[in-house]
Amino acid sequence: MCRLRCLRSVLPQRRHLPGDRSGHRRAPVKPWSLVVAGVGGQGVITTARLVGRGAIEAGLDARVGQIYGLSQRGGSVEATVRIGPVSTALVSRSSADVVLGLEPLEAERTMVAMSPQTAVVVNATPITPTSLTLSRSDYPELGVIIDQIAAAAGSVHVIEGSALAEGLGDLRLLNVVMLGALDGLGLLPVPGDAMVPAIDRDSGRRDAKLLVDAYRAGSRSVTEAATGSSPLPG
Repeated sequence: MCRLRCLRSVLPQRRHLPGDRSGHRRAPVKPWSLVVAGVGGQGVITTARLVGRGAIEAGLDARVGQIYGLSQRGGSVEATVRIGPVSTALVSRSSADVVLGLEPLEAERTMVAMSPQTAVVVNATPITPTSLTLSRSDYPELGVIIDQIAAAAGSVHVIEGSALAEGLGDLRLLNVVMLGALDGLGLLPVPGDAMVPAIDRDSGRRDAKLLVDAYRAGSRSVTEAATGSSPLPG
């Protein structure tokens, strides 16, 4: 399957954007590329869209794209975000700045986009993808997956995202928790004060507070871990 043929833009590029909330236009930034990977039902596309909206909220150019494998629940889903002076949402080989894996094995599948400059943030909880179920293959050990990713990337951060989401009362908050972790790790070029209104607007104000709380919980979890009060796995 040629997955790249399924790429399409889901947010238009904004070549001439208004300034940020202070009224000052942000200077052009070096292109930044994100790959989001997971399985159907985890909110992969929503995650990419939120980053794109946050970038626009901050006065930055953004393109968002999506690449489908088996996009039904349990199938592989991948989305991309590029921020800065770019003409396409496509993230080429070895060019991702950040990979966000909502599912470990799906993060490993994106290794072609990784380089020694890539930071990978991956949820620790596996979901057996449809592809493994159909092939009757065993799910690899998490440590093996992380070792494979570490060999291709510059850094790997394993986050108990599913546990955090469940602690907030809804596993569906996983994607927003993981976005918050990116913020807490300093890996998002979009400031939190732009991401929060983007999340609020995207929610249509339904459950907006819960989503914002999930984002902040994800960010707080990694900053607390850095101070030794809440260690991350691995």
